[in-house]
Amino acid sequence: MKSLYKLTVLIALIILLSFTFSSLPAYADGVLPRSVNVYESARGYTLTSLKDDSGKYLGLRFYGLYFGSSNIAVLAEIFSSNNITLDFAINEQDEKLTPSQADTKRRMIALADKIDELIKEIDAAANTQYDGQNKKPTSYVYRYNSAKYGETIEVNEHMYNMLNIARTMYDSTNGAFNPAVYRLVDLWGFSSRIYSNGNFGLPYDRVITGEQFVNNGYPLPDQKYVDAFSASAYTDFSNDAVTLSAANGKYFVTKNVSPAKVDGEEYEQWIDLGGIAKGYAVDGVKTMLTNSGIDRYYVDAGTSSQAMGRDFTGDYFNLGITDPFESGQIFRVPLLSVKVADCTVSTSGQNIRKYTHNGVEYAHIIDGNLGRPAQTGVKALSIVAPQSYPASYGDCLTTALTVMGRDRIVEFMNGYLKDKGIKIVVCYQTVDGQQQVLSNYSIDEITEGDTYDNFAWAIKTNDNGEFVYDFDAKAPVNSKDFTWLLITLGVIVILAVAAVIVTYFVKGKVNKTASNVLNAKKDKPFKIGDVGVYIAVVMLIIVLFMAFFGKQDATDLQVIKVVDFSKSSEGELLFVYNVTRNEWIIYDDNSNGWTVEITEDGNLLNVKFTREIDGERHYNLMQVTRGAAVSVKMADSLCGRNKECVRNFGAIDKPNGTIVCSPNRLKVISE
Repeated sequence: MKSLYKLTVLIALIILLSFTFSSLPAYADGVLPRSVNVYESARGYTLTSLKDDSGKYLGLRFYGLYFGSSNIAVLAEIFSSNNITLDFAINEQDEKLTPSQADTKRRMIALADKIDELIKEIDAAANTQYDGQNKKPTSYVYRYNSAKYGETIEVNEHMYNMLNIARTMYDSTNGAFNPAVYRLVDLWGFSSRIYSNGNFGLPYDRVITGEQFVNNGYPLPDQKYVDAFSASAYTDFSNDAVTLSAANGKYFVTKNVSPAKVDGEEYEQWIDLGGIAKGYAVDGVKTMLTNSGIDRYYVDAGTSSQAMGRDFTGDYFNLGITDPFESGQIFRVPLLSVKVADCTVSTSGQNIRKYTHNGVEYAHIIDGNLGRPAQTGVKALSIVAPQSYPASYGDCLTTALTVMGRDRIVEFMNGYLKDKGIKIVVCYQTVDGQQQVLSNYSIDEITEGDTYDNFAWAIKTNDNGEFVYDFDAKAPVNSKDFTWLLITLGVIVILAVAAVIVTYFVKGKVNKTASNVLNAKKDKPFKIGDVGVYIAVVMLIIVLFMAFFGKQDATDLQVIKVVDFSKSSEGELLFVYNVTRNEWIIYDDNSNGWTVEITEDGNLLNVKFTREIDGERHYNLMQVTRGAAVSVKMADSLCGRNKECVRNFGAIDKPNGTIVCSPNRLKVISE
């Protein structure tokens, strides 16, 4: 039995190690800096010395939390280069340092103080929150939002600059980026007032318990508020509506937008610069570093805005793009990576700040034209721009492109992005649930990550060298090769059976004589220790099956397809409904002349399929219930005598379900 014990332990160790290494996030190539020796500033930030594993000092890390209760982390890593040497511990006493080291230490602390001061000044401009304890506005943005129609307020230089950036990007994106949709952001439950503080109190708020939110998300707003807050005159951000002026070193903004009126209540236009502030802070820190002669650095604000010089070796950074479809995992799952240096990086994602209501997913980026969260299939988007392109502009651009969606993103690849030298990576989900990458990188410029094979590369170039969407791009079937696992399980089972046989016939010494039988009883083949090993083996097998097979499919129904399988087993698509986006596609050009009619009745989506068969009109009525638990069933049909598709098939509420109507040759498939 010792061999079996050893085998069990060995297999357990292998499994544990495989889980460990598969869970680690991707890091930059090369030596990873270790953090040691911390200087804590009275201002609230920290400076940390960085070492490699050999003990060599590499540089410093600035770190602080800013932007009100959002507690957004801002960090700047500064590495030694030809212009600066950071070969000491930042918390070391001056008398223990060389004069040059002590001088560098003082300069670094002074630089860190300026960085901290800058970010706090930006926060004082852009924070939308109200200081309830001191009964006063906390920012210039708050003062603008509280101002009445026609009122002019004085702002600081940072807010003036950010408003000008917002105006430029508002014009460049034809309004897709618009800071004046903040009342809609608040209406849908994504403002700091509600999202961070739970501060309800306005007439359009829907106050709910935590249990209600978990079960069915935030209740949707009344349409009258959506209509009022999305009116073009109300969300106007042109200079006629939000007028900027400067005189004698002072800066002003005038609100020329009439308030929206609903049920006799007036609602002033609100703006939000949260989509710019982090990038603007990154730009400011980058400028401070470059003006100090520092060219090896990394700056990050909230993981969505970054500026990069060169890494600590003077080489490129390895920028990882995370798979947004795996956002529920404990560790970030890398989709792909690219080498970057001397650039700014901006990212927007619809996979973090979101909720689901009646089976439909709503995220925080708002489409001002529609008055609702953007549901374009863009799950996450990152751009890599030259240093000359500010991160603040990049933050606006990624938000705008998310609102624009696939087709306009491709237009921007051939226009704006090409002109500015900007690279882009978009994680896109088609209406029928396929995962795709939209990018103007060439495939040989990227390094594949763990989940890259789950995506289709859906951008190609035409004969004119222009980027076009590849309608034939298909994501591979999300399957995994478990051959090695099955072999391992087979070996375990065989060894376990062999161990039982050997134990029984060798240790038991079973003979046909009565005396030997008595001895065999005394020397029981299944001792307590042996039974423990067998149980451990069985448990290990169960764990393996649960780990590798238990979560292969999504737990919630996300896509519903209807196909005509009269000509092939695979079928011809007639209808696709994306549950989370509440969006559908009808394939009118199908070969059998099916017509598809859609009617909505509250939470019910009724889809009727009709065509002529042998001179008679046949139909199937499919009904989708869009509640907290989405389901689909065949509600009625004119096909066969017994309506088997209605009688014999129940409602489907999970992926991998089917409903078949054999006479009409229709099949409903859930994914």
